[in-house]
Amino acid sequence: MTDSAKGAYAVFFTYVLWGILPVYWRALASLDSMEILAHRALWSCAFALCLAALTRRWREFVLLFRSRRALGMLAFSSLAVSANWCIYIWAVNDGRILESSLGYFINPLVSILFGAVFFKEHLGKLQRLAVVLAAAGVCAEVLSLGRLPLVSLGIAFTFGLYGLLKKMSRAESLVGFAAETLLITPFALWWLVWRQQAGLAHFPYDPWRTLLLVGAGVVTAVPLILFAWGVKRTTMTTVGVTQYTSPILMFLTATLLYHEPMPPARWLSFLLIWVSLLLFTKAQKPWS
Repeated sequence: MTDSAKGAYAVFFTYVLWGILPVYWRALASLDSMEILAHRALWSCAFALCLAALTRRWREFVLLFRSRRALGMLAFSSLAVSANWCIYIWAVNDGRILESSLGYFINPLVSILFGAVFFKEHLGKLQRLAVVLAAAGVCAEVLSLGRLPLVSLGIAFTFGLYGLLKKMSRAESLVGFAAETLLITPFALWWLVWRQQAGLAHFPYDPWRTLLLVGAGVVTAVPLILFAWGVKRTTMTTVGVTQYTSPILMFLTATLLYHEPMPPARWLSFLLIWVSLLLFTKAQKPWS
């Protein structure tokens, strides 16, 4: 199996994990979204640093912080992933899993756009047609909501930007993720302390929520490390094509498990984007 194929499979498995993640966050819906986000960053950092210690990556970790270029790239990628986490957790716990799903359906457009602009990846006729159809799907969602789908667009562009920055980064996947979360952690700790002092936090938590919050580090770190490993070994177009796995699982979760409404205009939106993804798949062989 080639490195490109290994990367594609790693990215695909990552999307499967992300596709079932809404169920996890809904189990914490009684907590404030920003409180969940802070714990997610904190425990992700702890888990990643433990893995870095066990695999003896400290030297790489220290060298990473000595490079201005690497540190700047990490700062931007940590901002991108934090924004993505924030929008996503809030949307899921606000009953907007379908809007989140649509965002991850739109994200392939962003990945392919970034691939064309930054890496000169060629867009064929079918891919260009797919872009047009997906744009029409976004317009249909505007009709369905009566406003711009800011949740969907926010998720699509923040994660697209994160994928681009991981592609450009020279940091190894585990070391890079540990560094990113370490940059976020001081802000997360400040937020949790401020919330506690203001009487707005829910600490101390019951045993079940404590377990889920600590486990948030694992369910966050494992897919992101796997994604960072895979995206370096395959093309941005492949990343875009395989991404449909996650939103399909999210779509099924929203409609079958949580019974979110699907008005006709929203069905049109999803159908246009699904056709767009079929064209992408036909135009690309992601497993080669």
